Amino acid sequence: MKKLILLIFVILTSSCSLVPTQRPVTIKELLPVGSILNLTQTIVIPKDRFFIYIANGKVAPLKNYNTVDIYEPYCTFHLRSETKQVQQIEPDQFEVTKITEWEGYHGFNGYMKFASKNIRAGGLIKTSFVSDNNGGPSIVMYATILRLQSNKQPDVKELVCGRWEQQSLAEPLTLEELKTALGDLIIISNKLI
Repeated sequence: MKKLILLIFVILTSSCSLVPTQRPVTIKELLPVGSILNLTQTIVIPKDRFFIYIANGKVAPLKNYNTVDIYEPYCTFHLRSETKQVQQIEPDQFEVTKITEWEGYHGFNGYMKFASKNIRAGGLIKTSFVSDNNGGPSIVMYATILRLQSNKQPDVKELVCGRWEQQSLAEPLTLEELKTALGDLIIISNKLI
């Protein structure tokens, strides 16, 4: 009887590992290179900055770096370089020329890991992370970097979107979450209007 119970237990626990997990479809898999991002309003980037936060379809103020909830989908809109004057990005159509996926994590040692050579995404994360003395959980960010091009505004470089999560819960943003973060400020289409 004990052997039968042990056999049933082994079969039940091993069958759990045979169930395939469904991997979320990434933005890179759904959004083709050549897609167009339509900026519908002027974005102002303050002097001595090269990016601005966007969350829930609005530009977030830059009083400090903690202006968005990093655990909800958000984006940063980047220029090629920081300038000494205020930059205005006018409504325009930006072509997506490249899509890169990036992963970084912050663990209890304060150690940051970059899974790709593109460090730009990590450079924009200037948020303090607090962990307890017992190690605390690591948090992970999966970011999608959309390289942008506009003949009218060549200083615009990219849009970086993602969110931070506990390591066990972390997944890349979906296309719907990206659209929620951008709202009506930036609308995604497949062709020039």
